[in-house]
Amino acid sequence: MLRSKLQLVRQMSDQLLRVPSLVRGFERKSPTALDDLLHWIDASETLLSGHGLVAAADLAGHKARILAAEYDEQRRGTLRRRQHAIAIGLMHELQLSAQDALRPHAAKVQQARDLARQLLQIVAQSGAVHYDPANDIATMVDQVWALCTGHEQLKPLAAQLRALLSSDDIRLLLVEEIEPLDFPMQTASR
Repeated sequence: MLRSKLQLVRQMSDQLLRVPSLVRGFERKSPTALDDLLHWIDASETLLSGHGLVAAADLAGHKARILAAEYDEQRRGTLRRRQHAIAIGLMHELQLSAQDALRPHAAKVQQARDLARQLLQIVAQSGAVHYDPANDIATMVDQVWALCTGHEQLKPLAAQLRALLSSDDIRLLLVEEIEPLDFPMQTASR
């Protein structure tokens, strides 16, 4: 079963947006900064491995470097202080590892978003699908997608979109991108 690239991009972006607050925790010498970072690593690892991305191992390796201080008998100073120093030194590498794992998927989602906008614009301008406020947006998306996959001139764009995302992701993307007011209004039949 294909995992949702839209979800991965959204969730991993949310994880990356937490990095500044993690850094601030170390800057302010918060007593929970190290635990917060380790939880962030765990959550990021789980997210990446749940999508079958080997970048999870990269994050696990960085986490191991932080935890290695517990087993270093030759170092002086408190364990917590050594772990903090290692963690602070690894913050940039952790952020880069997560960002590098996200980059190709975010690019595909952006490419799919651009294609979806193009398809929606073409369909809206054609007048082939009408906006009916009495129906939900999912019905309108189904009509648009059926037209895109059935119309000879739109099939190539629809195929490109299918190559980038799963069917469920395409529906979610179309729901996000559709502007019902760009479509002609459904007139009441007499």
